[in-house]
Amino acid sequence: MKTQLSLLILIPVVTATTAAWAAPAVVDGETPSTVAAQPALEAAPAADDPNIDRAFLEPTAMTQPAGSLTYNNYELLLHGFTYGITDRVQTTLTVLSPIVKDMPLLGIAAVKWQLLSASRFHLALQGSAGAIHVFSGDTVSGSSNNAYLLGAGAFATYCLREDCASLVSVNASYEAGLAGGNVGNGVIFGGSIVQRLTPHVKLLGEVTGGTSQASGSDFSSIDGALVSYGVRFHTNRMAGDVGFIKPVSFNGDNGDFLLGLPFVSVSYRWN
Repeated sequence: MKTQLSLLILIPVVTATTAAWAAPAVVDGETPSTVAAQPALEAAPAADDPNIDRAFLEPTAMTQPAGSLTYNNYELLLHGFTYGITDRVQTTLTVLSPIVKDMPLLGIAAVKWQLLSASRFHLALQGSAGAIHVFSGDTVSGSSNNAYLLGAGAFATYCLREDCASLVSVNASYEAGLAGGNVGNGVIFGGSIVQRLTPHVKLLGEVTGGTSQASGSDFSSIDGALVSYGVRFHTNRMAGDVGFIKPVSFNGDNGDFLLGLPFVSVSYRWN
């Protein structure tokens, strides 16, 4: 059971252009009133999928288009907004809404910068900061009702198609937490694949692992991993991911989860 809880804690932690025409030109031999139109340029990959910046839960190195605002909802509990500052820089604010009195309030702000964008290979860095507040009589640690989080991560993505509709990504993030004078550290890492089936349907799969260090102790690997899989349905404005998150223990104790925990997320993007 302890292994199952450790793996499930990874879930909230792991957890975001229009075509242009060329200027008209007058072709030799045509009258000035005749205009030769050029074909529309192909839209950037991010324009076709509002969830291009993540797989199921894990981030990719892709970013949202400049000037776009995307709303993400996970299980009706986590609410997030992502704004594309430029085509390579985005900022995200995610909040866990407490629906019962014993549920803490969690807020995390993050900035992702795509520092390398080659033809098919992309590399991004991310920094994040967050806070947790407990409203009830319980405490996060010791006598403190608050905890604070800092994180930094690196993500690499390779496009399996020229239009980047199919992706394979790897990621690693360092997370530090402070609560009541106690400091905890963790490293979360994983890999994911997004495979296009049709222009509006994609298959999702990912594996997430991690290590943790409590205050005054050494790093220890979490005994297991999270295996997530599902399907994405999307247009250029809306997206919905439906699937399962299954904790898998290396000691064979996988609990009562057969397919995994059902998981649903929806997104809407304003350009």
